[in-house]
Amino acid sequence: MEQYNYWHIEFISCEGNERWTVVKTPMEWSEWEVRSNFRTGGCGDDPAEVGEIYETSDTDYTYDLT
Repeated sequence: MEQYNYWHIEFISCEGNERWTVVKTPMEWSEWEVRSNFRTGGCGDDPAEVGEIYETSDTDYTYDLT
Protein backbone atom coordinates (compact mmCIF):
# COMPACT_ATOMS: atom_id res chain seq x y z
CA MET A 1 0.00 0.00 0.00
CA GLU A 2 1.29 3.44 -0.97
CA GLN A 3 1.96 5.75 1.99
CA TYR A 4 2.75 8.89 0.00
CA ASN A 5 1.23 11.19 -2.61
CA TYR A 6 3.18 13.03 -5.26
CA TRP A 7 2.19 16.52 -6.38
CA HIS A 8 3.13 18.53 -9.45
CA ILE A 9 3.65 22.18 -8.48
CA GLU A 10 3.94 24.99 -11.00
CA PHE A 11 5.59 28.14 -9.69
CA ILE A 12 7.22 31.43 -10.61
CA SER A 13 10.82 31.69 -9.43
CA CYS A 14 12.34 34.69 -7.68
CA GLU A 15 13.91 35.58 -11.04
CA GLY A 16 10.47 35.53 -12.71
CA ASN A 17 10.93 32.20 -14.52
CA GLU A 18 8.08 29.71 -14.92
CA ARG A 19 9.14 26.42 -13.33
CA TRP A 20 7.66 23.20 -11.99
CA THR A 21 8.65 20.49 -9.55
CA VAL A 22 7.33 17.31 -7.93
CA VAL A 23 6.95 16.98 -4.15
CA LYS A 24 6.37 13.92 -1.97
CA THR A 25 3.85 14.26 0.87
CA PRO A 26 2.01 12.10 3.37
CA MET A 27 -0.90 10.26 1.73
CA GLU A 28 -3.60 12.15 3.67
CA TRP A 29 -2.51 15.67 2.69
CA SER A 30 -4.86 17.85 0.65
CA GLU A 31 -3.85 20.40 -1.98
CA TRP A 32 -4.24 23.13 0.65
CA GLU A 33 -1.75 21.38 2.98
CA VAL A 34 0.74 20.99 0.14
CA ARG A 35 0.42 24.68 -0.75
CA SER A 36 0.77 25.73 2.91
CA ASN A 37 3.91 23.65 3.48
CA PHE A 38 5.74 24.38 0.20
CA ARG A 39 8.37 27.00 1.02
CA THR A 40 8.72 30.10 -1.09
CA GLY A 41 11.26 32.86 -1.03
CA GLY A 42 14.99 32.89 -1.38
CA CYS A 43 16.81 33.90 -4.53
CA GLY A 44 17.50 32.83 -8.10
CA ASP A 45 15.24 30.02 -9.28
CA ASP A 46 13.85 29.36 -5.79
CA PRO A 47 10.02 29.33 -5.76
CA ALA A 48 8.51 32.77 -5.17
CA GLU A 49 4.86 32.31 -6.16
CA VAL A 50 2.94 29.02 -6.32
CA GLY A 51 0.54 28.46 -9.21
CA GLU A 52 -1.24 25.21 -10.00
CA ILE A 53 -0.91 22.12 -7.82
CA TYR A 54 -2.24 18.70 -8.75
CA GLU A 55 -1.59 15.06 -7.91
CA THR A 56 0.74 13.21 -10.24
CA SER A 57 1.93 9.66 -10.83
CA ASP A 58 5.47 11.02 -11.32
CA THR A 59 7.48 9.74 -8.34
CA ASP A 60 10.74 11.50 -9.32
CA TYR A 61 10.36 14.17 -6.64
CA THR A 62 12.62 17.09 -5.76
CA TYR A 63 11.10 18.09 -2.39
CA ASP A 64 10.23 15.65 0.42
CA LEU A 65 7.58 17.13 2.74
CA THR A 66 7.03 13.96 4.76
